[in-house]
Amino acid sequence: MQVLLAVIDDLWKFARTAIFGIFFVQDQPSLPLSAEDIASPQLPLLEAPATKSLQQPIRLTSFVEPGQYFVGVPTLFVHTDPVVAFDSVLFCLSYGELVHVEKLGGRWAHIKINDQEGWVLKDYLLEQAKEVFPVFTDGVAYNEDDMQTAKLRLCIDDSFLGGLMKCYLTDVEYVTYKLGRRNIVIPWDLERPRIAGSWQKKLRGREGVHIGINPKTDSIMEYVQDDIGHIAYVEAVFPDDTIRLSSIGLTTEGVYSETMLGKDMWKELRPVFITIT
Repeated sequence: MQVLLAVIDDLWKFARTAIFGIFFVQDQPSLPLSAEDIASPQLPLLEAPATKSLQQPIRLTSFVEPGQYFVGVPTLFVHTDPVVAFDSVLFCLSYGELVHVEKLGGRWAHIKINDQEGWVLKDYLLEQAKEVFPVFTDGVAYNEDDMQTAKLRLCIDDSFLGGLMKCYLTDVEYVTYKLGRRNIVIPWDLERPRIAGSWQKKLRGREGVHIGINPKTDSIMEYVQDDIGHIAYVEAVFPDDTIRLSSIGLTTEGVYSETMLGKDMWKELRPVFITIT
């Protein structure tokens, strides 16, 4: 009798796999499927996993209504229909992209972005920007395990490999993130490493790059002090040429700082200011 039950169970597993593809995992019980189960399957392996240092750091949405949402996972697959089938992916979305949810269907949401649309798992969408993008506190050090560090590195695809190397957050990562939030892509060539102090040399002459000695809002301030390069983001320039900076690691590794510098103070550093359009 036990042998017969085992054979029946194996046949059932084979049948449901043939019909429903990869909807099930091995340790799920062999129970009859309801209509709700078929429409809203558990899909633990659908999204591409992040590296260990870039595990999704935030709570995912359990319910959404039509409206604007952010992608909350490193890669989000957009499907033709609210079901996973062979070759059903239309395109992929990246962490932090903004989409419009038009309607819901079980665990799925029909989204539209620009002129493209399709179905995604609604659990991977986030409503508030603060859940997606990092929020920094002046004077706090951000190491590789910090949630804000993980969010920032997701936003820049860990392009400097800071997450892989398990290091504190760096100034080049931070400034790259700040520019990216303004949809500015830095026109790098293939020369590496892109350490602070080398940016003006590597970017000089590139299209859309302007380098000068006068600060501008949303520019990059770069200088070398005691043979160590530093870069900071110019948040604002005031009428008296006082500037407000934000950066990581200007004084201590990984520490976020917001600084006001008068004209005499920043001129002593003999910086250059890089503007990218």
